[in-house]
Amino acid sequence: MEKNKKVYVIPCSGIGKPIGSVSRDSVYEVLNKKPDKSETMCLALLTSGDSDSVSKIKKNYVITLDGCAKQCAKKNVEAFGKIPDKNYMILKFAAGNPDKKPAGLIDIGEGGRALSKTISDIIVKDIDNLTDREKSINAKESDNNKIQLKPELDLI
Repeated sequence: MEKNKKVYVIPCSGIGKPIGSVSRDSVYEVLNKKPDKSETMCLALLTSGDSDSVSKIKKNYVITLDGCAKQCAKKNVEAFGKIPDKNYMILKFAAGNPDKKPAGLIDIGEGGRALSKTISDIIVKDIDNLTDREKSINAKESDNNKIQLKPELDLI
C-alpha cells in the first residue's frame, strides 16, 4: 500500500446554483482544516481526462460532493475507474437543515456558510477515518515485514 495518501475532495461545478457554491465553500473549509491530508482538483480538468488528475484520483482517497441528482463529480471520478470512498449530495444536507439555506449564488450568506460548516465537519471526520485506516494497515504491513529473531539457547 502506498504511504501518505491524500484525500481528494472534489466538488461539483454547480455553476449558477447556490448549492454548487455551498459545495465549493465546503471544500475550501475542509482544505483549511486538513491542509496536510486533503486536496482538491478542478472537476473540468478531470473530466477532460488530464493524465495528472486521473493519476491522482487513482492513487488516493476520493470524496465527491454533488449538488444535484446528476452527480457530475461522482460520475466523472467513476468514469476513470475510481469509486469514490464517499459521496455526498449537498441537497440532502440542505433538506435536513432547513435553517441553513444559502442566500444567493455569489454570497451564500450566513445560512449557506453554516451549511458549509456542517458539511465540512463531517468530511473532516471522513478524512481522519480514511487516513487512520491507512496508518493501521501500514503499521500491520510493517509488523509483518519485521524479522522475528529467536533468542539463542545456552546449551552448557
